[in-house]
Amino acid sequence: MANVLNVNPNRMELMKLAKRLSLAKRGHRLLKDKQDELMDMFTEVTNMVKEIRDKIEEYYEQLKLPYFLTKILSDTRAFFLNCINPPVKVKIWGRMTRIMNLIIPELHMEFKENTKSLGNLNLSSLMHGFLTEYVELVKKIIQLANAEKKMYIIARELQKVRRRVNALEYIFIPKLEETMEYISMQLEELERENITRLMKIKEIVRSC
Repeated sequence: MANVLNVNPNRMELMKLAKRLSLAKRGHRLLKDKQDELMDMFTEVTNMVKEIRDKIEEYYEQLKLPYFLTKILSDTRAFFLNCINPPVKVKIWGRMTRIMNLIIPELHMEFKENTKSLGNLNLSSLMHGFLTEYVELVKKIIQLANAEKKMYIIARELQKVRRRVNALEYIFIPKLEETMEYISMQLEELERENITRLMKIKEIVRSC
């Protein structure tokens, strides 16, 4: 049999293989449960990514008109200087979170008033509304970055777990089972040979 392990066909080896098979099946169940959990998480995060992307597209569309109106109604130099040095500053930092033994980086942000801002000199009154909406857009972009990174890490782990599940299910466990079946057949054959040998010995003894 080509798909059996290279072991000695004896009862001790059969017992060892039975323990290995039991552990392999237990490991397979645990990995299968983990795979299902990861798949649920991946589906949830994928839906979240799509939702955030749709929201970002909405914000972009909403910002087009305020942006162009603010640009047209403001002094050009003051507009661009205010964009470079806006009244709101964004502080971004990262930290790690752990989900199902997966280390997932997350970006966090804090908005503070920029005391060095040029203010609203020669700017349209629409600038404040534009910047407020722009802040919301930045928040969504950070959320998208976090969600996409989480989705990528879960997908990578899901692929690893799926490979292990498939290896156990289609290669390792069947090979153990076939090896055990092969050893059992060999032991049965050996038992039959022993019985045949004993019967012959008894016949010889009786004939003497």
